[in-house]
Amino acid sequence: MPDLVIGRRDSGDDDWHWYPVPTGDRPDGKGPRRPRAGLLLAAIGAILTGVGVLLLVLSTDNDSSSGSQPSPTALPASGGPATPRATTAATLASSATPISGSSSPAAPGDVRLFIWSRQQKQWLGSDLAKDDPGYREGDAVPFMIRIDNAVASVLYEVEISYWCHTSDGAAFDYLSNPSAEDSASQTTPPGPGRREDASIPIPDDSAISFDASGRRFKAWGGSFQQAPEGPSPDTPCQTDKRFSLSLMAQGGSMFLIWGGHLASKSDWGENQGASSQRSAIYMEVSVGQSSPQKLGVGPDAIAP
Repeated sequence: MPDLVIGRRDSGDDDWHWYPVPTGDRPDGKGPRRPRAGLLLAAIGAILTGVGVLLLVLSTDNDSSSGSQPSPTALPASGGPATPRATTAATLASSATPISGSSSPAAPGDVRLFIWSRQQKQWLGSDLAKDDPGYREGDAVPFMIRIDNAVASVLYEVEISYWCHTSDGAAFDYLSNPSAEDSASQTTPPGPGRREDASIPIPDDSAISFDASGRRFKAWGGSFQQAPEGPSPDTPCQTDKRFSLSLMAQGGSMFLIWGGHLASKSDWGENQGASSQRSAIYMEVSVGQSSPQKLGVGPDAIAP
């Protein structure tokens, strides 16, 4: 009997009839199906390989377009600390030199404020307070800023603040230049000792109609870079007022001289002039971000 047979019977027969199974139809998995399965797997493998190659090419293009820059979070190749970088920055900052025309926040140099004593014929670094009056209402008290070791080509920002009015009456009602009676202030040490290098008009105070014309700020060892700003606020005298100036240093010592006009009762009314003050009236200055300095004139130093 053949290896494989198949049984069959008709619906009207009682007996089975056996027939051999053809050899080409053996369902043992060794027929035509195996070659087709292999081809299918080979095709899938080829597709996956092509996709992988495509992804690799795209990844390489992206790296090239980004300039192959390292990740911001990547550590240095040496793995060392970042302390040397900070040390270098500090060293550069300490060795930096002033840039021409630049403003120095620290106002390099030694800044001092002086007031001229007419009685003593000298500059004082303290408040002017004498039993015998040296000034009268209507006079201009000379003030001076001296900056030693000023750095050449550095811009110094100067702010002058003056008491314009107090509860006792008017004080320094406007700024002026020293009068001829105090001309010795320019030649007396620690003053400049010579004629000024530059001068500039003091802006008019629109709230005061009696301020004299020809008033000027005078400078030595420097030059004015723009017109002074002020006085501010642009209102009648109530408390204090301010001026701002810009001075370009030539190097060495730089000076700025101006006068504080003592309010007169002829302008402000009886008992409203500077001699009516019961305490000192002050002039305050600051250069850059340096600490403000102020000097005053006591009431005993002012005659009506």
